[in-house]
Amino acid sequence: SNRNAVSPPDPTGEVGRNHYVQWVNLSFAIYDRTGRLLYGPANGNTFWKGFGGTCETRNDGDPIVQYDQLADRWMVSQFSLPGGSAGYHQCIAVSATGDPLGAWYRYDFMTDSTLMNDYPKFGVWPNGYYLSVNQFSGGSTWAGAGAAAFEREAMLAGLPARMVYFDLY
Repeated sequence: SNRNAVSPPDPTGEVGRNHYVQWVNLSFAIYDRTGRLLYGPANGNTFWKGFGGTCETRNDGDPIVQYDQLADRWMVSQFSLPGGSAGYHQCIAVSATGDPLGAWYRYDFMTDSTLMNDYPKFGVWPNGYYLSVNQFSGGSTWAGAGAAAFEREAMLAGLPARMVYFDLY
């Protein structure tokens, strides 16, 4: 069993300079490097509290936790799947400092209006954050792979950032 009774639990976590951040499907927690719980467990969409939109109101899971050691920052993400006319979204938050207990810059990227962005995986690179997904038309019919690049430099500064998305099907 797990806190949210979701199967599969999709556990993800990362060790940073002073913290360990773990996210298991719908809930995350922040620990110090000795394993002492500092925050949580809390709902994943807590990162977008006060942000508005589907990233704040939905908590759909498939989380990602990355420690960007090049910048001493944290990058977390989960998808938001309202579907229909609201489309499919990738919610991303980047910590303003190396402390995951502090402020976060929040982003909501609509990946597509008809293709669900399932099983997201991220890579951190000096010139961007990179995403790969399995796409499903209408959320249920296999539609190949998708890939995206995000403006890491802008996101680290809390500035508006763009995404370039590629439908590889």
